[in-house]
Amino acid sequence: MLGEEPVVFEATVPTGTYRRTPDWLHLYRRELPAGSVGEAWDLPTTSPALTLLDCVAVSAGDAADRLVDENLRRRVPPQEVADLCASGKRGTAAMRRQLREAALDFASEPERLFARALARRGVHMFPNESVGPYVCDFVDKASRTIIEIDGREFHSEPGVFRQDRRRQNSLLLDKWLILRYAAADVFGRLDECADEAAAVVLRRRRQLRHRRSR
Repeated sequence: MLGEEPVVFEATVPTGTYRRTPDWLHLYRRELPAGSVGEAWDLPTTSPALTLLDCVAVSAGDAADRLVDENLRRRVPPQEVADLCASGKRGTAAMRRQLREAALDFASEPERLFARALARRGVHMFPNESVGPYVCDFVDKASRTIIEIDGREFHSEPGVFRQDRRRQNSLLLDKWLILRYAAADVFGRLDECADEAAAVVLRRRRQLRHRRSR
């Protein structure tokens, strides 16, 4: 199961299958290619990749985003989903967008939301990436930009606060730009924060490319 236990059960069945069903069971019919059906608990099941594709096809908004973010790579190989998208099945347009915008390897809900917001603006940054001895929330090496999402309950602890200052000084001296956003602002002012961060990253990418080309 990829998400929370549902009130309504939805199932994928081969085309040509017709059954009267109770109100709590919805059937979706599609061609099932070889290798896309397995077995669990003595029941035939679609592969995780096809299951995710089908779920995205009938979901919308944050429900679909969260389902993809929580399962892609962790439970479902991205390449298998990409291969299904190449087949042009129902739902592949929405799934292609999900593959472009998915927040992979996020460690917190603010990180997940911020990664998606950046991706929608054409900025894909690696989360939880190492820069020297430090692990940073988001890293863009092309622009030498680091983005940190700070939760007050963690970063205000005295020892963590002092370590953050030493860490930030070290990165700044190594010519990294560090943008910091409070988790509360990510929840309350996501678009404003993401607009600012994306603009900075794209501008610094252009500037560094120009310097290297001279």
